[in-house]
Amino acid sequence: MTDTFQSIGAVAAQIVDPWKWWQAAKANPSEIGKSIPISVDSPEQGYFKTRFKGKPWEPVAIWFDLELGQWIATRNGREVDAAEVWNWCCRYPIEYEAYERAMKGGGWADDDETVAAQIAPPPPGHNSGDVSDIEVLRDQIEAAKKGASAYAKITDDATLTKAQSLRSRLNELSGEADKKREKLVRPHLDAQNAFNKAWMPLVKEAKAAADAIRKAMEAYGTQKLNKQREEQRKADQARLAAEEAARKAAEAGKPAPAPAPPPAPVAAAPAPIKGTYGKAASVSVKVVVKEITDWAALAVYMSGHPETQEVLRKLAQRALDAGRTGIPGITTAEEASVR
Repeated sequence: MTDTFQSIGAVAAQIVDPWKWWQAAKANPSEIGKSIPISVDSPEQGYFKTRFKGKPWEPVAIWFDLELGQWIATRNGREVDAAEVWNWCCRYPIEYEAYERAMKGGGWADDDETVAAQIAPPPPGHNSGDVSDIEVLRDQIEAAKKGASAYAKITDDATLTKAQSLRSRLNELSGEADKKREKLVRPHLDAQNAFNKAWMPLVKEAKAAADAIRKAMEAYGTQKLNKQREEQRKADQARLAAEEAARKAAEAGKPAPAPAPPPAPVAAAPAPIKGTYGKAASVSVKVVVKEITDWAALAVYMSGHPETQEVLRKLAQRALDAGRTGIPGITTAEEASVR
């Protein structure tokens, strides 16, 4: 009995004004679910669109068949369950003209032309199977890249919608190309990983042992260098002292003291280290940072370097992203961030 009453009510509603809800929803779609109520158990007659996630929009028609006494619905020409498709399309009412255009393969008014052309089904007799995947993707990506020039500057919401469609398509093509690339290179990567697993431990172990020897050689070289510098310092002090003594003797009219023997010459540069096996090692004197005594002064000194500026910019942005405020030395602005 309840089903009978519901059926009678649905028929009565359709006889009174079957298009009333659809017309109101078209006129003010932002009010759907608010002043324009939605019943999940009761579809409304009209034309709509819906889509599966990441897929193109599809036209939907819903109407109540008075002769059959039941709801009928089609999705892109395929008959579907009216109650089920209603829950997916009810918030997207469209004009009948838009429905007809989509049903004829003309896409949607807010479609990007490149996207609409690429996602449309191929015509009968199309021989795309004779073309390699990489050639197909290359052609599609090149076409999409050319279409991107239309969105170099966006000035209205309609263009913004089309721009997002082409952006999504480019990201989709990028992902598809990457999956195919991954599938092709995976066997080679697996083989490479297997070789690395077998050989890299030997490479690293031998290199680590060689580096340990190099550090010991450097420590000894630094010790020799420090000794030479100390001998040079003492020789310079002796020379200066002898010169001062000679000056004072001359002022006093006394004979100059005997000169000190000349210091042993200090090598201008360390000589290469030649072993009895293998190549020689070159040696140079390098000035290295031993300790930072004033971080602030160093930061100021290096702040003009492009690498330092890039690091500071990233750190400042990271701090802003974390919600910190009052960061000195920067100005900020609000910008839209599209993900």
